[in-house]
Amino acid sequence: MPTTPDDIVSEALVELGLDEDVDIYAGSHAGNAARRVYDTVLRSMFAAAPWNFARRQRQLDMRADRRGVYLNNRTVPEPWAYGYEWPTDCVHVRQVLALNAYTLDPSGAPVYAAPWCNLALAGAAPFAVGDMPWPSDVASDWPLVEGHSPESTRAVLTDQLGAVAVYTGLVQYPDSWPPLFKRALIATLAGRIALAAVEDKPAARALRGDMAAIARDALIDARVQDANEAWTVRDHVPDWLAARTGAATPIVFS
Repeated sequence: MPTTPDDIVSEALVELGLDEDVDIYAGSHAGNAARRVYDTVLRSMFAAAPWNFARRQRQLDMRADRRGVYLNNRTVPEPWAYGYEWPTDCVHVRQVLALNAYTLDPSGAPVYAAPWCNLALAGAAPFAVGDMPWPSDVASDWPLVEGHSPESTRAVLTDQLGAVAVYTGLVQYPDSWPPLFKRALIATLAGRIALAAVEDKPAARALRGDMAAIARDALIDARVQDANEAWTVRDHVPDWLAARTGAATPIVFS
């Protein structure tokens, strides 16, 4: 059977010495506490590192063009030329790729067209993240998605036309998590709900400290394991060596 958030909560309770299965929507005291903090813990864990297993890449949807060439909406702050909508599954944008191969769709918006195998030749374009007063296309689901609200939309601001973002995505399904990441998340969740789930408050405070230490160590181990699965290159060329050899600093995709 697939692992569910209920299973993660149950494992967190086991860490606290409470061997029980919990339905986080059944109304139990521990279940209510876990439901309130589960999403926050999940998102904070994905924001803790540029996880390889959560790496995603996609062309962003343009929402504004300061010069009004492609869109009538010109609400883009200086000095940026374009504003792109935040992907609803994005926790953290790592970089915007500097690509010049694109076509235009019937509306005039840029559409990425070059083969994906050529991305290794791309560099990184400057960008900034901002909160823009744009109507949200996912207003009905804004509590469930990242970067959207009834009043504004988180945006990626850049001069790059047809921007393609590399970002950390929110992987909701526990079976897709590496074991060490899962271990760190369970310990973090256990620490967050300890005071609500354990009746003996002095013992709960002690358990919360223990869980914080376990989570910290597990997170370090998870980041090491994740980094070992990445492509390793020499990502810096000293100025004196570059001047002598004409070498350029290579780009590392995170």
